[in-house]
Amino acid sequence: MKRVIILIYFIPFIGLFGQTGPGGVGNNSNNEIWLSVTGNCYTDAGSTLGSNNSKIQQWNDISGNDNHAIQLTTTKRPILKTNQANGFSSLRFDGNRMRMLSSGVSTSNQVTILTVVKFNGFSHNNDGIIQASPSGKAFSIQTADKSIGMWVKKTNHKIWGRGVQSDNTTNIPQTTALSTGQFYIITQDYNGSTISQYVDGANAGSVAYDGTLRSWTDFGIGRQGNETLNGDIAEIIAYTVSLNSAQKIITENYLAAKYGLSLSSNDLYDEDDASNGDYDYHVAGIGRVDASNIHDDAQGSSIVRILNPSGLDDSEFLFWGDDNVDLDAINTTDIPSSLQGRLDRVWRASEVNTSGSAADVGSIDMRWDLSDLDVASASDLRLLIDTDNDGVFADETPISGAIDLGGNIYEFAGVTDLANNLRFTLGTIDLVTLDIGLISFDARVVDNKYVQLEWSTASETNDSYFTIEKSVDGKNWQLVSTVDGAGNSSGKLEYHAIDKTPFTGTSYYRLKQTDSNGNSKNLDTKMIYFKQNTSGIIIYPNPAYNQITVQADEQELTDIRIYKIPELDVTNKVKQVSKSNNTILMDISGLPSGMYIIKTKTGVSKVYKK
Repeated sequence: MKRVIILIYFIPFIGLFGQTGPGGVGNNSNNEIWLSVTGNCYTDAGSTLGSNNSKIQQWNDISGNDNHAIQLTTTKRPILKTNQANGFSSLRFDGNRMRMLSSGVSTSNQVTILTVVKFNGFSHNNDGIIQASPSGKAFSIQTADKSIGMWVKKTNHKIWGRGVQSDNTTNIPQTTALSTGQFYIITQDYNGSTISQYVDGANAGSVAYDGTLRSWTDFGIGRQGNETLNGDIAEIIAYTVSLNSAQKIITENYLAAKYGLSLSSNDLYDEDDASNGDYDYHVAGIGRVDASNIHDDAQGSSIVRILNPSGLDDSEFLFWGDDNVDLDAINTTDIPSSLQGRLDRVWRASEVNTSGSAADVGSIDMRWDLSDLDVASASDLRLLIDTDNDGVFADETPISGAIDLGGNIYEFAGVTDLANNLRFTLGTIDLVTLDIGLISFDARVVDNKYVQLEWSTASETNDSYFTIEKSVDGKNWQLVSTVDGAGNSSGKLEYHAIDKTPFTGTSYYRLKQTDSNGNSKNLDTKMIYFKQNTSGIIIYPNPAYNQITVQADEQELTDIRIYKIPELDVTNKVKQVSKSNNTILMDISGLPSGMYIIKTKTGVSKVYKK
């Protein structure tokens, strides 16, 4: 999803950074907010994942900018609903008081915002999906404070919104009516001269504006003014640039595939259809509408990056997505005789033009990010493409020639065999190379007393022993346990260990494997949260960077001190930013990195400063 011509618009996208944003469009320099409900909603400050019907306090931003959406008031928190759209979850807003806020957002005059939303009813004059306002004016009822808005008119059910210029208000026309009970992809684009709105890819009204927008640092979700959404939101994406038309098509296809939706215009990726095998996951793409609207480098949330197409013509696109099989799983049966195994995960491509017909974007470079697989040698890797499209890899000729680009990134350059509807995956002539004998690794808290660690392997080669290590920061590790391996095995084996003295708060557990030659590899890492105590004291985030929030009963917070281990009082180096009856916000930026003790009137807790 990318690239250039009108340089003022496209410089942020010209290959300076990996395109790891939604669908492979953008990165954390321009993808300011990326909120996806599934796997990112917490009942607290980012430690305990919510389950069905949980009230959500924090919705984590996965853009890399940590613009998390937060609601500290219990009665205003939206409800997590699982399995709402193609198996993915959503947040339900009740049309009454519920809303969330991401504050401190970096803003710009050009913006593209995409939402996946469903209306369960129309409760107010204008049910709000989002309202972005200047700092301190979240959900203001004043028209001039609604810098960016997206909402639906109750009387006609039509989507519309707003962009507040530096000197006046601009309203998006009401052209497209929405129904209740179904999800829509709604896009707003502010390109410097025109504000355009789209529903499922089709234009839903445009209006001119003067190229300026008031600050929108308070990004409100699920409400505008005092009118709350009566419906569900599954995903929100906000860019601080205007996406070109190719990038918009790619991002909307990513959302459509993920949530099982159909686009009214440019619905190009069809490998998400059940008849094609439901390759719904981690969809990304490259494409070109014309010479001014190009995107030719994309990775998204997948481990596959495709770039440098040699023959990308107008109206041509190449999309790819996978079946979401565990990356640790190995297939040793459906492989050519020259290989020992392949990834069990399979990808499939749509290489089409905007009419939906097969196209040819020329040769492409394909890069594989194998950071989690600890690859030993590029010479062992083989690209497998199901060229006859029979769903079988065993009858294919493996493609060699992988190039080690460093950082566990491997490239197959000038690939020409990939075509419309074809499957592909990665194989090896040496199973140890992919380190994919591991089936699973799990760390969980038991009875708030200890951490149970369990893992299993499908195969082992020259395996001497496993080690379990733990860390509070993911960098400095302590040994927990050593467990002997099986040496050589071709069957499933299960292992376990216990940590009776876990760290308080958030910590990490790492599984390592050492072979008979003394070579060690990191297999997997898990994060857990171990409850600090039973006094009702909550400290977040932990680990922390510049600020921490301490929540407890008002009486508990009447005496609060911070100590550097061992017992060095550093309270005078900490600034109190704000205080309410049961919450204190502290600035700890003046403290060096390390572990600290926080003592309230009766409680003692640990916090790690990064």
